[in-house]
Amino acid sequence: IFITVNCLSTDFSSQKGVKGLPLMIQIDTYSYNNRSNKPIHRAYCQIKVFCDKGAERKIRDEERKQNRKKGKGQASQNQCNNSSDGKLAAMPLQKKSDITYFKTMPDLHSQPVLFIPDVHFANLQRTGQSPWVKRVF
Repeated sequence: IFITVNCLSTDFSSQKGVKGLPLMIQIDTYSYNNRSNKPIHRAYCQIKVFCDKGAERKIRDEERKQNRKKGKGQASQNQCNNSSDGKLAAMPLQKKSDITYFKTMPDLHSQPVLFIPDVHFANLQRTGQSPWVKRVF
């Protein structure tokens, strides 16, 4: 499962450049055949949404990093076939990936809580899409 979290530090605090807050991501798996509101499996992990440098600078740094990876990816494909001394490379260069493992949660009875920043919560209320949403403060 690939998950992208798009938010800024100001979603959690009115001050800019605040130290990052840990968030919990929870994934519930339901069975279509069971027709129950109880999940058959629940897992979670903790993430830090933005780093200590501040959200704006983090976004700029990540964009630069992605652009460098794109450039390196094309160059490393050429290097996989031939090493610098003209011999065949023994192993292709592998990309570094960020992996987070989810931990199984034994509690399948508690209702999940959905966090929605105030900016988006007002829009959901206006369109009538939020009767099932619990607010976390």
